[in-house]
Amino acid sequence: MDSWIAFFQTLIGERSVFEAEHAVVDLVANRLNASRVPVTRVEHSRARLERLPGACRPFSDVPGRASLVARIPGCGPPSPGGLRRTSAGRSLALSTHLDIVPEGDARQWTHPPFAAAIDRERSVIYGRGAMDDRAGVVIAVAVLETLVQLGMPLAGDLVAHFVLENETTGNGTLLCLEAGHRADAVVIIDGTRPDRAITAHAGQLQFEIVARGSPASVSVSHVGVNAIEILCEALLDLRRGICALNEDRPDAWRIFPSPFQFVTQGIAADVVAQTVPEAARATCYVTFPPPATLASMRASIVERIDAFAAARGFDGRYEILWSGLAAEPVETRDEAVALALRRVADRLGMTPPALVPSTGTSDLRHFANAGIPGLLYGPGRGFNPHRVDEHYELADLPVMIRLFVELAAEWCGRAAIHV
Repeated sequence: MDSWIAFFQTLIGERSVFEAEHAVVDLVANRLNASRVPVTRVEHSRARLERLPGACRPFSDVPGRASLVARIPGCGPPSPGGLRRTSAGRSLALSTHLDIVPEGDARQWTHPPFAAAIDRERSVIYGRGAMDDRAGVVIAVAVLETLVQLGMPLAGDLVAHFVLENETTGNGTLLCLEAGHRADAVVIIDGTRPDRAITAHAGQLQFEIVARGSPASVSVSHVGVNAIEILCEALLDLRRGICALNEDRPDAWRIFPSPFQFVTQGIAADVVAQTVPEAARATCYVTFPPPATLASMRASIVERIDAFAAARGFDGRYEILWSGLAAEPVETRDEAVALALRRVADRLGMTPPALVPSTGTSDLRHFANAGIPGLLYGPGRGFNPHRVDEHYELADLPVMIRLFVELAAEWCGRAAIHV
């Protein structure tokens, strides 16, 4: 545990935001190589991504970026002729991510966001990514190391994905799957506490709205049309319309007050001296539960914007750019993984996790599209992901490591050792 906690701290010390992940990738690869766990680098290539239908922009041209895949091959029983089959049991993928979101204003943090400070009295580790997803990475590495060091043979393969771009595009997992690093099931160690497992995600849609006004001197602004002001009015109207959909949200999603969400993530405009802004742009993000789809949400957004523009006499002054993340709602219906997880939790004296949906997103959509059932579970109790003072409760680390070692054995099967 001392070694894994020290590794946890080292991971938090790496600021692996989008396009600056090289150091943390090397850190994990070197750790696994030293533990005699084979590692494959999956290059992030614009050329490859442009050929994949599910890839999301932006496509980075920064060289040397790669996700990692580690695999412990299943040994299975020997065949009648005495030859050992490569894998006779079911295979399991453990998925974690190496990228983090930026820390924001570091002055607002109680502890510096990359200092990996540990409150020994409370057994809590602080830092950006502590919960999302450094704890998951440590757990996956610890499971691989434990299986190797104990010499515990599994009948089926155990595959671990350590991916980039979970926080942005999801392209890391997409590239790993496209490269053939698949399994019969997946558990994504990210985003939940021990009492629940996520089996469904709301849809996600990021887009831009461009508004055009008419320039004028600020001293006679009434003869111009302020693009920022009309854009803000349109955004508020769109927000009201989307949030109103929560009144009729499906029963399965009533555990959330607002599975339909609208967020303005940014507004920008060029500033010209003493001039009313002629053009403005906003980045927006929408979540939506099923049965809504990307097509129906896009149509609803266009209809609402068109109605606003017509009512205000601004026809033709708007453009919608569908340029960001676009993910349909996803649900995994295979109960086998959940049943295996619940059996292991029960054996370890833990409360079997409830199966719930989430308004967030994850790379579960790529596994589902590849026909691989799975869920999100772990890394344990932690708080404030994407917020100030993100932290993780270290008491859960040994519990979750033990659980995932047992889950690998439960799912993949324990192979007999044949001399």
